[in-house]
Amino acid sequence: MKKTIITLSFAMFATIGYSQLGGPTPNVFPATGNVGLGTSTPAYKLQVASSNGLELIGNYTETAAAIGKFIDTSLHFQALGYSTGGRFETVNRAFRLQMMERSSIKTGFIEFSKPATANTAIAALSFGSNDVELMRINENGKVRIGNGASDLRTPDGYKLFVEDGILTEKVKVAVKTTANWADYVFNDNYKLMPLKEVEQFTKANRHLPNVPSAKEMTENGLDVAKMDAKLLEKVEELTLYLIEQNNVNEKQALEIEELKAMVKLLADKK
Repeated sequence: MKKTIITLSFAMFATIGYSQLGGPTPNVFPATGNVGLGTSTPAYKLQVASSNGLELIGNYTETAAAIGKFIDTSLHFQALGYSTGGRFETVNRAFRLQMMERSSIKTGFIEFSKPATANTAIAALSFGSNDVELMRINENGKVRIGNGASDLRTPDGYKLFVEDGILTEKVKVAVKTTANWADYVFNDNYKLMPLKEVEQFTKANRHLPNVPSAKEMTENGLDVAKMDAKLLEKVEELTLYLIEQNNVNEKQALEIEELKAMVKLLADKK
């Protein structure tokens, strides 16, 4: 009889243990207070061990496979005794990590795959605060920094747009090749426009030759590297004009001295 009771007891404990462990994938609630889902040795208050990740499903029908995603819901977390916490959530089918105050006031966030708007591409990564986007890195690699209120797109041909400008102590602009700088002005085959033609051009157009007009600058903006090269081109051309004029002056000075000598010679003969 005792053997029968002992046998039944072992069987009952085995059944309870197997049920608590969840069969092949154990779910445990040990005396340590830790809870394990998919693991029999949880090291934390809640530990989920699964090759498929954690899936939370709200009132939304997802047609594609959603294992490992948070779907149409959020997972909140908060450290006990601290005024800040956070949450993982889906926003317009994007994935957001949101830091929050205890009163649920939203503060900073990082968001992945933020949808496109009228003038923006899909953001691979965006940053913001209080639900206002402050920076985005688009899926095409372009970066925009600004509060997003004007919804400006990073222009074609450029990788970075900064709303309201940049204040910095130092800027270094890379020049792609030597051909992009203005030293070609000093080449022997460079054709320097005669000053008379420069005068005629400026009177007709109100700007220097090969320099963008005020209208062009307003419409297209300023390319710092190109404009610096263009301004250097004009400085180097001005230097050539001065050298040319100096040569003329020196020649004229020599001729004047020769004329003075001739006049003196004639005066002495009298």
